[in-house]
Amino acid sequence: MRKFDYNTRVLFKMNGETHRGRVTGLEHASRRVVTDSGKRLLVSVRNLRSSQERSLILETRLDRSLRSNRTYGPMMQQMLYAFDVEALYERVHTVDSMRRFLRHEGKNPATRFIHVMSHGTVGPKPGSAMLHLTFDDLDLVKQADVFKGLRDKILLFSCCQIGQDRDVLHLIKEVSQAAAVISYRVDVNDWYTNIAEALLYERLIKTTMSPKRAVALVGEVLHTLGVKVDGVVTRKPVLVCV
Repeated sequence: MRKFDYNTRVLFKMNGETHRGRVTGLEHASRRVVTDSGKRLLVSVRNLRSSQERSLILETRLDRSLRSNRTYGPMMQQMLYAFDVEALYERVHTVDSMRRFLRHEGKNPATRFIHVMSHGTVGPKPGSAMLHLTFDDLDLVKQADVFKGLRDKILLFSCCQIGQDRDVLHLIKEVSQAAAVISYRVDVNDWYTNIAEALLYERLIKTTMSPKRAVALVGEVLHTLGVKVDGVVTRKPVLVCV
């Protein structure tokens, strides 16, 4: 195989700034690269380094009972290993613990995906989206700074309802400077999220497809297959991206 062949993940510096991305074209001594921030650059082979994908999975208790053994993160971690993605998995129970993990591992340049698994609700008024951790509630408007400094990352909230409030998603994207913020518009069950997120990661890892296009495609596939959300087939997008 040629050095830095098609679809290879690479790391390089240009004009004093570090970039990560995927090779999309081959020149004699250069490679065309689409960066995680969407830039299309021509980079000399001698300036490229291999870069593994990394996802940080932060999961709270998915049942209120402290005796519950229900977890979803380890399964996702194993699935990502099959994609040759380094998957860091941690349980988070408080806002402070989430803030600490995001500061230490989320901001790491090697981490591309931030995957939060939690309860989510949206109240009747705009700006009322909340994540419900084991012992704390995280107000996504008042405490949006928790996600500050996640530039060019893809934030995936595996949470019910959060995607209803696009303004909140846009706020998190603005504060974090993330490449994309993704979540669900309605209540979803594990069956639906398992399928949706496996398909989504496959598109984001194996192609240079934009997060918005990947989310739209996954929605089309799930609708075509007739995958139900809490027993109902809905024509409106379930998974949304800003």
